[in-house]
Order: sequence, then C-alpha cells, then structure tokens
Amino acid sequence: YYGVGARFEAVKKEDVHNATTIYAFLNEGEKEQISQINSVAIIIIKNNQQSVIREYGSDAQLTDAQIDLLKSTDYFSHFTIRTEFKEKNTETGKMEDRFFGPHITVVPENQAIYVDGKEALIEYLKINSKEDLNIIKGDKLGSIKISFIISKNGIVTDVKHDAMTTGYPSIDERFINLLENIPGKWIPAENTNGEKIDQELVFTFGPANGC
Repeated sequence: YYGVGARFEAVKKEDVHNATTIYAFLNEGEKEQISQINSVAIIIIKNNQQSVIREYGSDAQLTDAQIDLLKSTDYFSHFTIRTEFKEKNTETGKMEDRFFGPHITVVPENQAIYVDGKEALIEYLKINSKEDLNIIKGDKLGSIKISFIISKNGIVTDVKHDAMTTGYPSIDERFINLLENIPGKWIPAENTNGEKIDQELVFTFGPANGC
C-alpha cells in the first residue's frame, strides 16, 4: 500500500467548527447502524496519542463543552470521536454494543495539490523504490509513516520518519530520500482568506492489509 494525504480522515476546519452533532463526522452507513447512543467522547490527539484533553456527552447532540473544544482546534489539529452505541442485530433482533472511533485531521479549505496529480506521485514512489523492495523476505514487512511539509511556497520540507518502520532500514531511508526529492511542483494550501499556508502530509507504506 502506498498513500499520501492528511494524517487522518480530512475534514475542513469550517465543517469542524460548525458541527453540532456527531453525524457531521459519520457516513450514511454508520448513521444507519445506530439505534441508541450510550456515550460520545471527543478526544484531542497529540504526538499520535490520545491526550487528556477531552469532553464527554451522552447523545448525538454535542454538548456546549464539546462544541467549544472542536472550535478550539486549528489547521492540522487531530482528534477522535468515540461513540459508544447499540445496534440491532438484523439476524437475532437483539441489541448489541458497538462503537465508532474515527480519527480526524482538521485541514484547510484548499489543501496542497501536487500539480502532476496524486497518481503520478504514487507512481514516482513505486517505480523508484521497486528495486529496494527486493530484500523483503516472505511476509516480513511492517508499515511506515513519513511526514513532510508542503510550505506556503510550494516546497517540500521537514521530512521526518514519523512512526513505525518497515523493518528494513534501507527501505525506510529510501522513502525518506524519495520524498525529499519529489520532482515537479506543488500548489500550496490556502486558508479561508485565500492566504497560502504550510500543510503537513503523511506518506504511508506497508502491507495492503496492515495500513
């Protein structure tokens, strides 16, 4: 699996700040599963960990404290909404406990764009790492995340080995080098005022069923 994008599911800052119910963050299929909500926790994520900054509610309607917490987020803040609920089992008719825990990244109204397109970017990474992957033995491959910044000037900067490892240091280093030297141009992200801003993106690589 090769992927490049926001750290978690991307939701625009305006949509995050205007949310009044949990349904703003769920798709139609998820909404239909909920028969009864037991609890809702909004938890800020820092350094890839759930922090102690959190607010709790008991139904789909966000509390004032939860709304204030969401409005306190800025671009590239991260949070999760853990919803504990009951779903009716269509086979048995019994109510069963379930939960959703989507992780969300607050993104600008206009995210950074690779001029040649995301498919071209992924193809560049695939082609130029192909030979390096020959050292992989069997199914012994871990996942890696590498973060980088597209600056307000459209330049790739601050490439960092962000989390985990493939288990092969040479592959990890190869991907870092490829990201540092992405060819082509970027259109930088813009905020609601049309001002150009930096944006963090994350490259993810690993087994297709493990990312």
